[in-house]
Amino acid sequence: MSDWFTWSSGFYLAGLVLAGGVTFVGLKYKKLVDELKEVFKALEDGYKDGSLSKREKEKIMKEVLDVLGALLKIVWR
Repeated sequence: MSDWFTWSSGFYLAGLVLAGGVTFVGLKYKKLVDELKEVFKALEDGYKDGSLSKREKEKIMKEVLDVLGALLKIVWR
């Protein structure tokens, strides 16, 4: 019986619980995660040449506002 309850099996169980929790959060906040991905993509595209133009700044701000909108929808549901 003590073969079942070892430190390695305890860490394995903790990993499974953590992975399940991350999956649950990911499913619940999928829209927020998608909006955050778009913000990081816009930042990556904007800083390819080393600086941001006014148009790129406006695009990034629009994406940030979309993230805030998604967050408000989650909180006020």
